[in-house]
Amino acid sequence: MYQMSQSYVPQSSGRLEYIAQNASRGKIHYSAASDVGYGSFIPFFSNTSQTIHTSSTPPHFQYNLHSKTYSLHQQNYISFTPQAEYHFIPDHFLKPGKGGKFVGHAREVQEFVEETFQHMFNQSFPDDIKISVVDEKQFRQLAPSPSTIGLSLNRSEQGLLSEVFVLNDTLGRVLLTLGHELGHVLTPTLENKHTEEAKAFAFSLAWMETIKEHDIAGLGEAVVSENPAQNGLHDVAFQFVQKLVRQGKNVWEVYQEIVSGVSSLFTTCDSTN
Repeated sequence: MYQMSQSYVPQSSGRLEYIAQNASRGKIHYSAASDVGYGSFIPFFSNTSQTIHTSSTPPHFQYNLHSKTYSLHQQNYISFTPQAEYHFIPDHFLKPGKGGKFVGHAREVQEFVEETFQHMFNQSFPDDIKISVVDEKQFRQLAPSPSTIGLSLNRSEQGLLSEVFVLNDTLGRVLLTLGHELGHVLTPTLENKHTEEAKAFAFSLAWMETIKEHDIAGLGEAVVSENPAQNGLHDVAFQFVQKLVRQGKNVWEVYQEIVSGVSSLFTTCDSTN
């Protein structure tokens, strides 16, 4: 069953969806609106919203879940220790001005997410993944960095609910951000960050190809899937995926190989670090 953010149910419109209900460990990934300085991070959940910039390589934020909690809107929330990673930027894959209507509620994209997922898997959207689309004020309580527009908490290894939060935005931005974050949470997080990003990127390509092929949400002509960010991670992941595609595999097969460990960037990428 598709799980919608209760923040947008009229009976409880003031409620911010929680990220987690206990102290089990998990991995969080963030998506960005634009390139930001490498080393920027989202601080501990507190009253501060400081963002630090130290260089020009764009990170994707990844967190390990710890047991420290704090109170917000009379609920307990989990605090996270930040680790710099890399961003997924949906604008790199959308034609300018073609993002479509504004989306402010999870229910506004429910049909399109379910349709895309059904075409890809021939089955219903899983009930162990929760999707929330929240407004700026609510989202910044989860992700204070102004460049961040999406985040996902992967708890699949613990057999618990995984969650995806996306800032309300155009239909194209929201759908592509959701696609990338789903690529992270549908399977357990891989140990190597490049291979994990290749996994999510391969899924993103399959997600975008499905949207294009079936003109889902009228975005068939808006999506451009051959324009990765030149940040040392997305372009490496893209080249790796494309290499496998040139060998005769489709992007869905590539995704499955990466998830199963048949294909990996581990050796190549670690040797360049």
